Order: sequence, then C-alpha cells, then structure tokens
Amino acid sequence: MVAEGMVQRGVSIRQLARQFGVRESALRYRLKRRAEGERPDGRAHKPTALDRYEEAVHSILEHLGDGRLTGEGRPVQAREVFEILRREYDFQGSYKSVVRHLARRYGVPPVRALRRVETPPGVQAQHDWFEVAATVRGERVSLPVLVGTLSHSRARFPWVSRTADQLAWHTGHLELFRRYGGVPLWVRIDNLKTGVASGAGPTAVLNRAYQLFARELGFEIDPCRAAKGQDKGKTERSVRIFREHFGDLLAEEWSDLGPLQVALDERAATLLRRLKCPVTGTTVEEALRAEQRHLQPLTRTGEPFDVVVSRRVSRDCLVSFEGRRYSVPFAWVGRDVEVLGTHAQVVIRAGGEEIARHPRRTSALLVLDPAHFEGESTERVLRPPPLGHRARLQLAGLSSASRLSLDLFPSATAVARPIDAYAQLVEALW
Repeated sequence: MVAEGMVQRGVSIRQLARQFGVRESALRYRLKRRAEGERPDGRAHKPTALDRYEEAVHSILEHLGDGRLTGEGRPVQAREVFEILRREYDFQGSYKSVVRHLARRYGVPPVRALRRVETPPGVQAQHDWFEVAATVRGERVSLPVLVGTLSHSRARFPWVSRTADQLAWHTGHLELFRRYGGVPLWVRIDNLKTGVASGAGPTAVLNRAYQLFARELGFEIDPCRAAKGQDKGKTERSVRIFREHFGDLLAEEWSDLGPLQVALDERAATLLRRLKCPVTGTTVEEALRAEQRHLQPLTRTGEPFDVVVSRRVSRDCLVSFEGRRYSVPFAWVGRDVEVLGTHAQVVIRAGGEEIARHPRRTSALLVLDPAHFEGESTERVLRPPPLGHRARLQLAGLSSASRLSLDLFPSATAVARPIDAYAQLVEALW
C-alpha cells in the first residue's frame, strides 16, 4: 500500500525497491497483483485425502458428541478422529490432512479459558515421582525422587529413594508429611499404579493399599484427570525448580543415599528462605509456618506397607498370606481381617486395631504365637481345648522324668542340701 501511494506521487519503482531493500522485480510483481485485484486461491479447490470420507468424519463427530456440531461442550481431538478413520474406514491419509479438513469444514474451535485455583492453607499437597541421575558409591545410577509441594505456601521438598514401588510410595509420603509439619486434607497425585488401580480423575479406582494408607493418616486422595498436566501444575513447577537448584548436588559423588538426602534437605531449607510465596507475598518459609497451623497433626505415623489384603480366619486360628500361614487370636475365627505387609513385619488388623504381628518372609511356612490360643471364650467362639500335662512337657522339650527332676532339684541358692533330696533325684532319673 505504501509503494502504491509513492508510485502515484511520481516516485520510481527502482528507487522504492532500493529504499525497501527488496528486488525491483518483486515489487513490480506485488504492485501488479494489487492492481489486478484479489484472486481466489486455487489450492482451496484441489482434491484432498478426505474427499471420500466427509460423511464418515461427520458421523464420527456425531457419535462422539463433538461440540462443533452441537454448539455445546468441547470439540473432539483431531487425533481421535484420525485414529478412528484409520481403524474403521481404512483411511490412508495423514494426520495433518484431518486437521486441515476439520478446520476448513467446521472452523477453528474456540479457545477455552483456564480457571486458576488457589487452595486455602492446609488443604492440598501435590506429590509425584521423577527420575534423576546420580553417582552413588562410584556407580552412575538412576534414582526416583518423590517431590512434594504444599499448594498454598509453595513449600517444596524432595525425598530420594532406590525404588518407586508401593512401599517407597508410602514411605515417601510419610517423609514429606514430616517435612511439612503435618498432613494436608487432600493429596493430588498422577495416575500411577501405586496410587490408582484403574481409570483416572474423579472416577478412578484407587489402589487398595494406598487407599488404606490414606485412611490411616487422615487424608483424601485426589487423582488428576487423564493427560491433564495442568491439574498438578505446582508439582510440575517443583520438578523444574529441583532440576535448576539441585543439579550441582547430583553432579557430586555420594557414599550412600543418606548423605545425599541430608544435602537435599539443606538445599530445600535454603530455597524456603529465598523464594517468595505468590499468594501471601512473604517468603515460602514464612508462608509454611503459617500453613502448618492448619495441617492435621501427624500423630499416627504407623508403618508404611506395600500389600494389604482381606482374609478370613480359619477354625485353627490362621490366615494365609504370601504363601505362609499366620496365627491370630482365636476370638476372630470365622471373621474377616486385614493383613498388611510392611518392610519386615506382617501386621494383622481388625476392628480398627492391631490384633497380631509376625515377622515377614521367614523361612518357616507356619508362624504361630501360642498366646493367640489362650484366653476366655466369647459369645461367638469357644476357647480352644487347654493343653494337658503331657502336651505342656512336649512343648517345653521335656520328658516326665526330666520334668520331675527339675521340680525336685534344690534351689541354687540353698546352702545345705539334705541327703533325702539327692535320693529322690537319683530315683527320678533312674
């Protein structure tokens, strides 16, 4: 437009091209096109890969309830339409051709605004794993790090582990809660298997062990929606901060995870004093101290466990777990109990209380506690028959003669031993 106006005022095209820094031929071509007027773009009428699939695309959008057809709701992702065309209609075109067809036929879908939410203090924390490379005992290893963020104060803490299994998931939660100074009401997590058995978001089926662990500590589980990274944006931000501010620690060599964890905690404390909380305008450390008053106390730390199952107690007062059988008090015969596998123990709970505890993964396949068969009968279960004299001797590893000899043998504190006592002892042993 500027060139056209200058030419009308008598400025030569050569001079204009020199001033604009373009070729003279290019400027003449543009002025000619402008003088001829706008011409339709012939590319819009060229055949495309979707020409024979327009009805198929429309039926797919109707079936999926696409917002571009109904005027309500969200538009269907082009990737989903493309995959259905490939799977059910033998479509051989490209994904880009589907994107262009949807834009040309139905227009560009409107942009949905995002809602920014700031939770009150003590309400929510966000936990997630990520991996780092570190040198431990001269070996370069990949270590999972559980990073936790209190959503209100932005207090961030890392906890490093050797594994990311169920037991580490629970242990990491306990460690983060200790660093928070309490337990929040909700913990938002990704849809990893140690937290979610199937599904995602509000309809997710929670991992049974994690669900029981959360109930014990008094927090609710809040899984993210599928493929919605913004649902845990504060944790994603924490991962970036971790890589930025903790990278030099990971470049060093460590003798074990203990010293590395101490260094990570010291660096996290430094960041609490340096970084600002956007909600309160104070340092994160000050915001954390204020938020700690709203956290639930970590009074029942319990033990982290990786397995929890429900078992019915048999008539012989036993429950099965991991290929072994463990005894429980006889009063629970015929009732269901919860069996938890911790790091070194098998904990059996019922009625909200612990009723038995045994060592885990022993070589013995039958683990008994004689005290579980003692006690008074209940209204529902009669006590097992009491042990007789001979049974007690056998359990003590004694014979009748050796037992009698022990009863007759004088006390070690006795100074004088009558001859009759020795005679009775010899007769018993004979």
